[in-house]
Amino acid sequence: MLYLILRPYVRIILHFFAKNWTYTNIQNIPKSGPVLLASTHPNSFFDAMFLAVTLKRRIWSLARGDAFRKDWVKRLLSSLYMMPVHRLSEGKEHLGDNDDTFNKCYELFQKNEMVLIFSEGLCTNQTELLPLKKGTARLAQRVWQDGIDLKVVPLGLTYDSFDKFGKRINANVGQVIQKSDFDEVSQGGLFLKNFNQKLETQLKSLISHQFSASTNFIYYLAYIVNFPVYALCTAISRKFTKGTVFFDSIAFALMIFLLPVYWVILAVILCVII
Repeated sequence: MLYLILRPYVRIILHFFAKNWTYTNIQNIPKSGPVLLASTHPNSFFDAMFLAVTLKRRIWSLARGDAFRKDWVKRLLSSLYMMPVHRLSEGKEHLGDNDDTFNKCYELFQKNEMVLIFSEGLCTNQTELLPLKKGTARLAQRVWQDGIDLKVVPLGLTYDSFDKFGKRINANVGQVIQKSDFDEVSQGGLFLKNFNQKLETQLKSLISHQFSASTNFIYYLAYIVNFPVYALCTAISRKFTKGTVFFDSIAFALMIFLLPVYWVILAVILCVII
């Protein structure tokens, strides 16, 4: 419910955060049926937020498992259609929980939903593709073996900056990968290797650093009117995310909460003056 309530509002706030964003070949994302959106992951939680509010279809996102350790955070992220994936670096004792997440994904595909997975598994504000993990291939393999007509859609995300407002974003969608593209999906390691090679080839071609020169006028107007909020969000985010990949994620989250407060203050001031 929280996802459905916040989604249109957060999309509006995105216009105040980014100068522009462009999608290439967005028609490659099926309008219905089970979809696994296999994306690059250059910008931490902001990647999932961006895709969730700019694509028309509802998205269930896989996110780093350590973010779900506190009960209240787990409830919040779950209400935003996010599910945990644990890495070995988080401790072997948590890896078994990934089975629950993959079972949930399986149920979602049975209901013709779309799931977002970051196939690199890591985020380092990278500008080039990192080696792919096997999670995407394993999930697709299980679903295909059970006869579900899953479509895997590669997507390359590229940003012109990771630590300031007014960014430009490219979202390039690749060609659908489906079961019929492979001779066999049950050959264990061989299938995983072939799948990752096909996915890697597409993702590399989808990373584009040629950004649109057009700019959304709302951003420039907003920057003048809302400069105190931009300055405050920048200062807070830089202080608490120094040396990490979370600047955009924290700065954007702060804008979501602080902009309406600032607008109310401005409205009160105007009413007093007038």
